[in-house]
Amino acid sequence: MQRRSLAWRGALAAAVAVAATTPIVALASPVGAATQTVCESGALARQRTEVNTDIAVPRFDPSLGTLLSVSVPTQSVHLDTDAKFQNTAMSSVVFSEDMRYTFTLTSPAGLPSPPALTGMIERIPTTTLAPFSGTLDYLGPSAVTEPPTARDAAAAAVSSSDPAVLAAFTGAGSLGFHVQSAIAEVFHGGGGNVQFQINTFVSGAVQVCYTYGLPLVSATPAAPARAAPAPVVATPVLTG
Repeated sequence: MQRRSLAWRGALAAAVAVAATTPIVALASPVGAATQTVCESGALARQRTEVNTDIAVPRFDPSLGTLLSVSVPTQSVHLDTDAKFQNTAMSSVVFSEDMRYTFTLTSPAGLPSPPALTGMIERIPTTTLAPFSGTLDYLGPSAVTEPPTARDAAAAAVSSSDPAVLAAFTGAGSLGFHVQSAIAEVFHGGGGNVQFQINTFVSGAVQVCYTYGLPLVSATPAAPARAAPAPVVATPVLTG
């Protein structure tokens, strides 16, 4: 009996050894998609107000991957202005003047728009202007000048991952961010006989950032499948 038991044990060990040498097919192990961000910019060249135009920004290139979100970290305007005033009345006048501005920024394709940018510039504080000198030259005690004045204003950032917004921002070409200005000049006093020259310019900038997922890649190439050889089982030999 002891000899038969030893023979069975030998056969089992041989079968395990053969099975252990059978090649195993390697499987590809996908790596999770990484994300990256690319930003595009557009600009409004310096020009006189009023403005009612678009700032064009390129759409997302779908060859880079799958667009996940659109954000607009920068929507800004730069305002610069100067002015001069002259009393043309035959008597002195008390005069002051300020400028009120509103810039409306409208995002395209359903992306949320920021609130309008508003502000005030005091051009001329309360000033007494002498009677008209007889020469309209914006000089002397009958005149007053506002030196060049500038203001910078920026809107709050906006973003979206809405599928309709992502679809609109994906593809060839560009989308327009609309900017519109409204300037109001407010005079206080002056007697109705004041000549003036006012220059007001605006420029602007928009930056759009696209966050996207990279295509999936395989860490290990899949090996071609092949049939594994059948295991060889040794037949025990009974003795005794």
